[in-house]
Amino acid sequence: MIKNLKVGIINLEIHNLFSIYEACKKIGYKTSIIQKSTKNYNFDIIILPGVGSYRFAMKKISQENFKYEINNHLQKQNKILFGICLGMQLLFTKSEEFGYTKGLDIIPGEVIKIDNRSRRVPHTGWNEIILKKKTDYFFDKTLLKKKFYFTHSYYCKPKLQKHVCTTTNYLGFNFCSSIKKENVIATQFHPEKSGAEGLKIIKDLPKFI
Repeated sequence: MIKNLKVGIINLEIHNLFSIYEACKKIGYKTSIIQKSTKNYNFDIIILPGVGSYRFAMKKISQENFKYEINNHLQKQNKILFGICLGMQLLFTKSEEFGYTKGLDIIPGEVIKIDNRSRRVPHTGWNEIILKKKTDYFFDKTLLKKKFYFTHSYYCKPKLQKHVCTTTNYLGFNFCSSIKKENVIATQFHPEKSGAEGLKIIKDLPKFI
């Protein structure tokens, strides 16, 4: 099944595109880079990655007409949208980074800066994910308590707790580290940089198609 799945990675020009591409190829997906010039959006999974400026990313999404294509993808049956790091944050209604910026508004909520009064920001390094009880999670329970790689200064605050899959504790501060809403899945951490456990998350995405 994996060998027949088509994965498209949106090129926002502000992320580690190569490592995500290589991770998908290693798993066995038919992987393509989505550019402005891309005509055929016949993908089973679209990945929205990103590292850097929220405002720049949203400007790029608008200029390249990616928002229309993302929304159109989500209207089709048996399709997945997977956001990574900034890509997860872009799914939300708005961000306070460098002033108010509207997001894709796929997940109700906002993106807020991590309190740096008692902890170093950005939050960078390996940390655990903790399953939120009574929620719709998207990965094997064997991955809980495993450590994944994070690097971010802002965190997502979903309006509805039912969208929160996992939380992570950073020096006493608990934040949402992954979400799921129907066929939309996202992680604040980088699965493509998180070894075998991270690859397993990407590999398991077809379970929801």
